[in-house]
Amino acid sequence: MNKQYANNRLMLCIFFPILFSFFLSSCNTLTLQTSYIGDWQSSKNSITVRTSPSFMKFNFTIDSAASFLKINSDKTVSGNLGTAIFVNGKIKNNYESDVAYIVECGTIGKIYTKDPLEKKEVELWLLTMNDNDSLKAELRFTGNLSAFPMADIFFTRVIK
Repeated sequence: MNKQYANNRLMLCIFFPILFSFFLSSCNTLTLQTSYIGDWQSSKNSITVRTSPSFMKFNFTIDSAASFLKINSDKTVSGNLGTAIFVNGKIKNNYESDVAYIVECGTIGKIYTKDPLEKKEVELWLLTMNDNDSLKAELRFTGNLSAFPMADIFFTRVIK
């Protein structure tokens, strides 16, 4: 009986992690809605850059910039946010109700001339679409474990 118990425990120790990893990978499967795929442009939108010169004290620099996104069917994104260019952005699922996808843009440079940050980590939070030709996104600064809202950007589909 003890040998049977040991064999059962060994099987659980081997198969449970394998099954669990398959479960986790299937939960993260991303199905990108085709309505998001394509080229998107915005006119100038007000963008706020936040800096923290000291603990819990913030400075805000505001200017405006136009943006462009190219969302690909392979779930990659490239484009620009003002003068800051990004490539190899990745789309991931979001589990909040009004944010459909999050685009991890990575590290970008200055968005506009007055931008005080040479480099910053940002994400675009793509909201659920109500119209196939317009897309609203929230630009978020994600450095220092924050998700500071920098801008609401209103994109329109580029018709070719």
